[in-house]
Amino acid sequence: MKWLTGLYFLILGVIVFLADQQQYQPLFRRVRELPYGDKLGHLVLMGLFSFLLNMALQCRTLRVWKIELLRGSLVVALVVTLEEFSQIFIRYRTFDAGDLLFDYVGIFSFGLLARLLTRRRFARVKGS
Repeated sequence: MKWLTGLYFLILGVIVFLADQQQYQPLFRRVRELPYGDKLGHLVLMGLFSFLLNMALQCRTLRVWKIELLRGSLVVALVVTLEEFSQIFIRYRTFDAGDLLFDYVGIFSFGLLARLLTRRRFARVKGS
C-alpha cells in the first residue's frame, strides 16, 4: 500500500506542476466541461490521496483535545491547504475556497471510509 500511496503522490505532484505551468488544459478539458467537474475532481483526487495515506498508516490517529483525528487525513489537509494558498502567488493559478472546501470533504469522507475498512479488517482478524 505504501508504494501505491507514493506513486499516487507523484502523480498528484505532476498534475500540480502542469497546472502551475498552465499545461493542463488539454488534460482536463473534459473534466471542466462536466457540471461541477472541477469540484468533483478535487473531492475525488484528494479523497483518494487521504484514503491511500490513511490505509498505508493503518489509520493511526492523533488526539487533539478530545477528538481523534486520522494522521493521514491531517497530513493531506495540511499539504492541500498549503498548495491551494500557494496559488495566490502563481501566475496562472487562482486561489479558490470552493476547491479547498471540496478537498476537505473528500479528505474527510475517504478518511472515514479507510477507518471503516481498517476496523472491519482488524475485527475479522481478531474473530479468527
